[in-house]
Amino acid sequence: MRSIETPHFLIHDGRLQPRFPSGISNELADYIAAELVPLGLVPDGSAFEQIFVDAVLATQPNGTDPMQAWAAFYRNTLRRLRRGERGGTGCVATFARIYAHALSLIRGTTVLDVGCCFGFLPLLAAERNPRLRVIGTDLVPAAVTLAGHISRSQGGRARFAAADLLALPIADEAVDTVLAVHVLEHLPAEASALALAQLRRVARRRVVIAVPLEEVPDPTFGHVRAFDLAGLARIGDDPDAPGWSQAVHAADGGWLVLDRRGRGPTATLPDWLGRRCPN
Repeated sequence: MRSIETPHFLIHDGRLQPRFPSGISNELADYIAAELVPLGLVPDGSAFEQIFVDAVLATQPNGTDPMQAWAAFYRNTLRRLRRGERGGTGCVATFARIYAHALSLIRGTTVLDVGCCFGFLPLLAAERNPRLRVIGTDLVPAAVTLAGHISRSQGGRARFAAADLLALPIADEAVDTVLAVHVLEHLPAEASALALAQLRRVARRRVVIAVPLEEVPDPTFGHVRAFDLAGLARIGDDPDAPGWSQAVHAADGGWLVLDRRGRGPTATLPDWLGRRCPN
């Protein structure tokens, strides 16, 4: 039986055994990319996601409640995200800075994070500012179910619901700030206009978009489109969307901030939206 050993993984007879003596966190993404991708074991984004899930679950003995594995994953990741690691280059250190920057750009008291994945940003937003009402959405129901479970188990205030960015089931101008952090690079170029239209539609005051700056899209992480700052500015400059101003800047990637002109006080989340969220 063939075995492959890397610093953080043992692959034996097709079975993946992670080795994280200090505890598993979202830095798992770095280890998969650095150690398994060069071996040809991660052909695309779907394979990456499956390996990621398998690695998290494999950290607990057979028969253990899988939620214990996910709880440890969240606990370790959130602890590092809260602490921040200035100058760090790993996934968790980088996203600690990205999330902190996103939080600094929020306006108002109602926030929607679209494409939230594990929900780290909504969890941090609700935790750091008790005035905020925060909802995270993602296309994958299992992701928001997991994030909602973690939020409830920690007594958190963030809520989560499954939703498609291209057809958000949310009323016009329902939230003050809409966040889309590292989402657009997963959509084909022809979907950008519809995505921006949806984000603008539901935002009362501000839309904040963050993307990685790449020369070519990285298929390992499911990227299908690469952005530079000029390209980011172009997608925000829509003649069919009057009444908006835009600004583009770089900070651990590219940022596009769209502001609806002449909007001040906060919006109120409609009751039906709260009822749709599992927590």
